[in-house]
Amino acid sequence: MKATHDFQTPRNIFEKLIRDYEHLDRLVSGDAMFNFVSTAYHFQEWIKNSPLKTSEPVKRLLRKTASHKYIKLCKDIVTAKKNYQVIIDDPSLPEGHEIDFTKFPSTFDKFSYEKGDKNFVFKVGDEEIDPFQFKEEILQLYSTYFQVK
Repeated sequence: MKATHDFQTPRNIFEKLIRDYEHLDRLVSGDAMFNFVSTAYHFQEWIKNSPLKTSEPVKRLLRKTASHKYIKLCKDIVTAKKNYQVIIDDPSLPEGHEIDFTKFPSTFDKFSYEKGDKNFVFKVGDEEIDPFQFKEEILQLYSTYFQVK
């Protein structure tokens, strides 16, 4: 059997963005954040090259994304203009413990965050951002693309 993971349309990239979004629910890490940030930034290019690029709603969306504060941060990260950190505050871990970011935690990080067991900060330059709010706002921004079709 042969399987193909196809990336030919903005829909394919949006679905990847959703997978990256969901991955961050399970495990907040620098790698997972970079995947989400990179997909979020480059999704604009896929929209710009889509057949709907000349429609007024899509033009408005592209203007909105280009000026959106979080998409600008994504651009700065992807183009290496800004560095970032993912800070994880987990009081249950012993001092000096190294987290294995190749394995998912037993409980979704988002659930631990909502319960108050862990705290996460996405730090870009001097700005500290809630990573869950960050990814939610970006996903909502791009969701409108599929509502205008």
